[in-house]
Amino acid sequence: MGRVIGCDLTDLYCQVSISMENGDTEEVRSVPALAGTEKYVIPVAAHIGIGGELTYGEDAVKFSRDDGRLVTNLLSRACKGERVRIGDYSYEVRKLLEGFIKRTLYLTSVMSPLEQVERVVIAIPDVSEKMVQTIEEAASFLKEAGKEYRITGYPECFFYYAMNQDPVLTKNKVALFDYDGSTVRSMLLYTRVDMRPHLSMVEERDFDMAMKDDLCFLEVARSVLDSEIVSAVYLSGEGFEGGWLDKSVNYLCERKRRVFQGRNLYTKGACYAGIDDRDGNPTLETCRFFDDGKVSSSVGIHMVRDGQETYVPLIDAGTNWYEANGAGEFYLGEDREIRIRLESFFTKDVRYTVLRCDGFPKRPAGCTRVRLEVSLKDPSVIECTAYDLGFGDIFKSAGDKVFTEITI
Repeated sequence: MGRVIGCDLTDLYCQVSISMENGDTEEVRSVPALAGTEKYVIPVAAHIGIGGELTYGEDAVKFSRDDGRLVTNLLSRACKGERVRIGDYSYEVRKLLEGFIKRTLYLTSVMSPLEQVERVVIAIPDVSEKMVQTIEEAASFLKEAGKEYRITGYPECFFYYAMNQDPVLTKNKVALFDYDGSTVRSMLLYTRVDMRPHLSMVEERDFDMAMKDDLCFLEVARSVLDSEIVSAVYLSGEGFEGGWLDKSVNYLCERKRRVFQGRNLYTKGACYAGIDDRDGNPTLETCRFFDDGKVSSSVGIHMVRDGQETYVPLIDAGTNWYEANGAGEFYLGEDREIRIRLESFFTKDVRYTVLRCDGFPKRPAGCTRVRLEVSLKDPSVIECTAYDLGFGDIFKSAGDKVFTEITI
């Protein structure tokens, strides 16, 4: 059974966890930034030495000594395609991000050899197309090394973390407050048992809070929890550190709510997600997770195969939009159109969109092979491209294609 790594990656810090055997069970453990310490938060930074040598994380901060050779905000700067020049050396920030991820994952080797790692799940605060593309480029070495990896957002990590705790804590809704010192991000996890399979979802809200103010946070907590039945509350983020919570904690503990505080929820949630990807979770077999980043409709086409009309699925509802893509090949009929079928996961309503292929060369029916590729531009827009593949040596492809966008 291969090990799983969960990595919580932001512009400022990173945390890592790994799955480890514990007798007959498997548990998720946080990985220290420095071996033999209880420091788990790793600065997302790179240091370029006088000779061009690169160091990362804690070592980068230690070596910098305010010498102006420290590069920070690797994630956002890599997304912008920036380069940095320090002294005689110039680097793409994306390459520095790649080096940081490699070095960070290497920290797990003190607990288990990297050869035993099967998959990695990288969690990021907010998922965007550019962010996913940047991390995929920086983490491509994982695929080259034969490791499975994927990227996910904080809501899914919250779901997996919560669902892997004592079932008593998920008897009702579960709340999370994440405070970075300027904004409180609240998440309320609930499950719709009126659907089959059961559907777990997260309701998110953001609150500006520029200062650590107990009464201000109490007001935030009341606005989220007063009308809800909540079993457990999690407090995450650097902003909650410092012992300034007083009246707000007393309120959180009302109605027998259990309250927990820490900073490793997302990294452990990512690791639990990877374990579920690897071998499933019996307690979640009847429950699916949905958030705003999931595709809300399944996508497919109808085609005739062996004289029978057949439905061919291309994208399944519930897939992360940035991972959703599909393709199919078929022969164009006399009507020269492709009927794309969408079925809503929530309402089961079905609708069709027609992609016309009038621009393709006119050939007899069944003599134009077409490849249809579909992917998501964002959670609500599907991009569909049909390519003319011709018909063997009889009708060569003209290289034509048609494109359309479909709003879910």
